[in-house]
Amino acid sequence: MPRHKEFDREEVVLKAMMVFWNKGYEASSMQDLVDRMKINRFSLYETFKSKHELFLEALQAYYENVAIPFFHRLKDSTEGLKAIESILMELVSGIKSGQSSNGCLMCNTIAELGARKDKRTTIILEKSLKAIEGCFYEALSRARQLGEISKSVNASEYAKVLVGYTTGLLIVAKVLSEKEMRKSVKAAIGAIK
Repeated sequence: MPRHKEFDREEVVLKAMMVFWNKGYEASSMQDLVDRMKINRFSLYETFKSKHELFLEALQAYYENVAIPFFHRLKDSTEGLKAIESILMELVSGIKSGQSSNGCLMCNTIAELGARKDKRTTIILEKSLKAIEGCFYEALSRARQLGEISKSVNASEYAKVLVGYTTGLLIVAKVLSEKEMRKSVKAAIGAIK
């Protein structure tokens, strides 16, 4: 008689996401995943086929449940540059306080795997970066409407710059002091005007 799955797929994917976020792709063993997800190895392979297939679902879950809700606040805000500065400072605080000491799963994946893993990983990463860029674009456009930045500032180009800056910020904030990172954020915001 075949076994029936007795777990919530979304719930176990979120648990796997935490393993990959804490350890990285390569360092996450199948045993780490089995232990955290609280499912047996057979169920893991039967459901997800491989560590990489599970990773893709976990990366997508991070995009949907962590990255986009966090950056979407830039679109929902009524502020321009203050909203951007607030988001960047919150990222620094999250890392430095230990609340999110591992930074960002997307940025960690870019640093660890880049585009070498496979096309599907790259597609998820590109989609995430584009969505974040769109959020920055909205906030920069609002900042221009509020008169916080010059009408000549190309919001589209600066949004791309902020995506690159944020990616770097999330990586170097693991090493540099909070004071240095806060000064860096202030300088980045000041350079937009």
